[in-house]
Amino acid sequence: MKKNIITIFAVLFCAAILSPWAGGEAFAADVGKLRVALVVNQRFGDNGPMDDMSKGADRAAADFGVEVKKLESSSAANFEEDVRAMSRAGYDLIITTFPYMSDSTKLVAAEYPKTMYSAIFQFINVGGVSIPNVWDTEFHGEGAFYLAGYLAGRATKTNRVGLVIGAEEPTPNAEGNAFMRGAKDANPGVTVDFAFVGSYEDPAKAKEITSAMIAGGCDFVQANAGASGAGVVEAAKDAGVLCASEITDYYDGYRGFVGIVGIGFGETVYASIKQLADGQFPGGSHGIRGLANGGYFMDWPSYERFAAGDEKYGPALKSAIEEAKNIEKQIVEGGREIAFDTEVPNWGRISKEG
Repeated sequence: MKKNIITIFAVLFCAAILSPWAGGEAFAADVGKLRVALVVNQRFGDNGPMDDMSKGADRAAADFGVEVKKLESSSAANFEEDVRAMSRAGYDLIITTFPYMSDSTKLVAAEYPKTMYSAIFQFINVGGVSIPNVWDTEFHGEGAFYLAGYLAGRATKTNRVGLVIGAEEPTPNAEGNAFMRGAKDANPGVTVDFAFVGSYEDPAKAKEITSAMIAGGCDFVQANAGASGAGVVEAAKDAGVLCASEITDYYDGYRGFVGIVGIGFGETVYASIKQLADGQFPGGSHGIRGLANGGYFMDWPSYERFAAGDEKYGPALKSAIEEAKNIEKQIVEGGREIAFDTEVPNWGRISKEG
């Protein structure tokens, strides 16, 4: 009798201990739940790359049941320690952003070889280097910006368009050169004004630059400047001229906003998490994200929206959109090559090309 009482007590005690985990099954799932940290070098709330990556992480969390933590790394002095802190905390995947974080990513990845690192828009596994727990990706937007330039060249009525880029880097340089070539191919009589802002987070400077371009005769200005693009749109709105941007949709605030060049930052974050969840994380490799694989895309509905609603520029833009779609198909299928030209954009050089 005494032995039976002890046995019953032991069973009840174990049941009480395990009951919070609903029989143990949910507890096992929690233990196996993947944890991802998104560590960004710019502020969230930019209506641009950072917010796009945040959305990509949220979508992956919903689709794959992973836990996601987001961290703004406020300055270069904090990059290394912030990445290390997330690694020390046991996150399975640390996602870092842009070349500014590359040194910190490489250093910490060596300290935590069992943790995976996704280095967005970085150049780590290149030149014979292969770090097994790092997948880095660069973005080639020359195809998309060629198309944006083509549309600008067809839309302008003054034969003068502007291009404002956040800062000098290889990929934005290539995008600037492609934009100029697209505008020239669409309209041999066009002139393209160009300037760097020097920052992706300085809309006031971007507005000043854009206003000067408009004063010089530009009636269409393309932004490729992150959060600085808001200044481009503000200047265009003040002057009543056309503008376009990458990633962010400004149409609700200004009906002269023509369209969006989409950049798949969020899609690449999503792909990083999906590959981890599928057990197929491509550590040690370097990926190129472009027009053919969703790294860049033309948001055609945004351009068609403007063309349908604007009496002055709409008719010409409608036909230009169809032409540009055909060119896009050629680029994606490999029948038309747009040069990845990383020299500093220079209209004088481009305009003299045959």
